[in-house]
Amino acid sequence: MFRIDDVPTSRRDFLVRSLQVALTGVTLEALLPLHALARGRERRQESGTGGTLVVIYLRGGCDALNMVVPYRDRFYYQHRPTIGIAPKDRGQEPGVVELNRMFGLHPGLGAFYKLWEKKQFAPIINVGSPHPSRSHFDCQDFMEYAAPGDRTVKQGWLNRFLQLSAEGRKPKPGEFRSVAAQALLPRSLRGPYPVLAVPPLRGGRGGEDPLDIFDEIYGEDGATGPMVEMEPREEGGDPNAPVVLAGRNTIEELRRYRKIVSQPAADEGRAQYPQHPLAEKLRQIARLIKAEAGLEVAAIDYPGWDHHAREGGVGGKMHEMLEGLAGSVTAFLEDLGEERAQKVVVLTMSEFGRTVRENGNEGTDHGHGGIMLAAGGAVRGGKVYGAYTPLDPKALYEERDLPVHTDFRAVFDETLRALFGFVPPRDFFPHYRVRRRERLGFLEALG
Repeated sequence: MFRIDDVPTSRRDFLVRSLQVALTGVTLEALLPLHALARGRERRQESGTGGTLVVIYLRGGCDALNMVVPYRDRFYYQHRPTIGIAPKDRGQEPGVVELNRMFGLHPGLGAFYKLWEKKQFAPIINVGSPHPSRSHFDCQDFMEYAAPGDRTVKQGWLNRFLQLSAEGRKPKPGEFRSVAAQALLPRSLRGPYPVLAVPPLRGGRGGEDPLDIFDEIYGEDGATGPMVEMEPREEGGDPNAPVVLAGRNTIEELRRYRKIVSQPAADEGRAQYPQHPLAEKLRQIARLIKAEAGLEVAAIDYPGWDHHAREGGVGGKMHEMLEGLAGSVTAFLEDLGEERAQKVVVLTMSEFGRTVRENGNEGTDHGHGGIMLAAGGAVRGGKVYGAYTPLDPKALYEERDLPVHTDFRAVFDETLRALFGFVPPRDFFPHYRVRRRERLGFLEALG
């Protein structure tokens, strides 16, 4: 029996993290033998629109008002005398990148302006959860499970989509229908449908490759003896045990993934990706799309948006993060090319917005209404979506936050319908049905 305790401490720590990565996406279906999976899928037929959704979660609660700035609202500058982004006609340089007569982009998002002009970029303002919580943990769960206030729901909204839409669909050999370009699955992708979470491509401590370590545990040679001791069990592990088969399948999937994403595509040079962790993950996703590997859903976390202090206006911490976001996404879409980008939507989201009024530390605190950004060829861009409420203190939510005029589930619903032709069943969003006035029309439906 292979025991984690038998490994030296430094390598043991690495193994524990790696095993968590490998088994994150292991579900009931993933634990079944391959021949059982084949029988269960024989009746599925090819379907789908060929669309791809890339979800970027801005963890920490991003500041909506300093991303898309209501620069013609006089209350904005009263609330934000230090961190407010001024229009260029007031002498600030760089200043607001004007979109229309009311709204402009933070200069850190300036790379999105070209997409705006091409009508492939659209902000969605005053969007969020109807639940009043301002807890990071609660609000992230509520958004990713798409069930505000209901702590009994433990299957992510994207996993629900993947599971329900898999019926009647015949997968292609070696396809990657959904991936998380990170070590652990976000909650939106957790559930019965198996999804691949990708550990770092570089080796671990001491130059050890995570996949080589997986081979020690789950490989053909090691499977006759080594078994990870998840629970007390007798000596001599079963090489055909479900967890071993799942481990082998995970290794095979990860090796196929690495083979695709480690090789530059022939036309990749037309895009200049910034030196940024988000850019590298999007580059991998672009290679997967170009390989026609069947990718429908990809997820990436971009943390660090909880700016209680030194958020700054122009040139602050948030400015640098926004540059990384806009530069990475625009390079990704440029890399895909016009034809491929027509069927791709990049959607950003965050658990909540920030307070309208800046605090005493040149930052903002946990708020309510937030923002989503949509980019890609399927976006009906060149327009700011969602209802706007002037920033008069009396009109704010609890006299401090942006109100929520669009439930985030309305955005999810439209995304699934337009991009995949998937009509969510009545109970897909627990305790919620999209109201007519919440239908935004920010996406073109793919044929």
